[in-house]
Amino acid sequence: MKRKCNISISAVMVILIAALLVLKVFDIKIYRTPEKVIRWDVINFYSYLPAAFIEHDLTLTFAKNDIGRYICSDHYWPEILPDSSMVIKTTMGLSMLYCPFFLIANTLAEPLGYTPDGFSPPYTLSLILACVFWVALGFVYLRKLLLRQFSEVVTTIVLAVTLFATNLYWYSSYEAPYAHGFLFGLFCIFLWQTERWHEKSSWWCTVAIGLNLGLITLIRPTDALVLLYFMLYDVTSWKRLKEKANLYLQQWPKVIVMGLSAIVMWVPQIIYWHVVTGHLFFYSYTNNERFFWTQPKIIEFLFSFRKGWLIYTPVMAFAILGLIPLYKRHRSYFYPILLFLVINIYMLSCWWCWWFGGSFGQRSMVDCYGMLAIPMAAFVEWLLKRKTVPRIVLIVVFAAVSYLSFFHYRQYKHEAIHCAAMTKEAYFDSFGHTHPSDRFWELLDEPNYEAAKQGIR
Repeated sequence: MKRKCNISISAVMVILIAALLVLKVFDIKIYRTPEKVIRWDVINFYSYLPAAFIEHDLTLTFAKNDIGRYICSDHYWPEILPDSSMVIKTTMGLSMLYCPFFLIANTLAEPLGYTPDGFSPPYTLSLILACVFWVALGFVYLRKLLLRQFSEVVTTIVLAVTLFATNLYWYSSYEAPYAHGFLFGLFCIFLWQTERWHEKSSWWCTVAIGLNLGLITLIRPTDALVLLYFMLYDVTSWKRLKEKANLYLQQWPKVIVMGLSAIVMWVPQIIYWHVVTGHLFFYSYTNNERFFWTQPKIIEFLFSFRKGWLIYTPVMAFAILGLIPLYKRHRSYFYPILLFLVINIYMLSCWWCWWFGGSFGQRSMVDCYGMLAIPMAAFVEWLLKRKTVPRIVLIVVFAAVSYLSFFHYRQYKHEAIHCAAMTKEAYFDSFGHTHPSDRFWELLDEPNYEAAKQGIR
């Protein structure tokens, strides 16, 4: 009986998370103003669908005037090549996840009295609900994953903290069509698939992991780093590392099939690039946007008031601290997570725009919150086993930091935290307030994007 009761706790939390996200979507009604949904990076992520299904032209020639020049548009932001051809800047992975919801919206738009142009409210609502679906699915798999090692209480706490005390909440509601909520879901599924494959490396699971990895990289190529988790899972020593290498050698047919399955997901993208540019592979970030590998901004990435990850999502400090009890009690997860985290932070901090434009906190870290939920759970497990007084103190600190993380969300919503120009003075001017003061705007420091592209960051 106790088992049945316990299972319902985290299951109810997952259902509650999904329900709250759906209610939030309809409460904020942001989908009624399409320009607030399909904007900035989302324009590029989404361009494939209206171009293919509405305009029937992925070359975007419909966006040219009579003399063959691009007509500025809020709906399409292509990169213009030297021969005047146009290429969509981002890869099409997100459009693939949008697509089923887009097609439903495209079917219902006209009967509901909306223009079936790809940009009216039914379409924007479909993009947000697509994200909610993948985030909720991610939590389903994250719950299953955590319950394999941790109690119901620990799992429930971590699920709640992962959504409500991080910027995942923002990227699952107000800016849901961005890549991060989708990647969170895919990462959680990938973590679950990894454990399943190492328990029983069936062909079905092999293909599924390959397809998921292909989709993850098609959304964000740098997230290919998640493959480290698969490769190093359950490696606890040098001896185990050698055994794991032998395992992959013995399973070489499945390793090849996994790789081919990942490549299959890229075939439509490769065809698109070849048709539009004449190349099978094409680097579409043509405006000098690149990595500066010898100039990592790790301290700024983690702790700056402009966009420090641990400043605006401080609860994640407990995930980092959780690496210690993770090493002691759940070592099979320790090395893959540690290596992924270190390399990922280094890599992201080397990007020319290490603050990743106008965003809430370090949005680039949202993708791996499912992975970081594991050391977070190790920390919570350790916390709950302390003696009474230390446990109470630690719980109070953990709750306070979690609330501060959520409070940052409220501040950002009301612009008491700026999307890109925060300073130490502006942060403390807004501290404890949900709305900006009259002098707040004078304390900001806008980043120099053109200088950043030259390495002056």
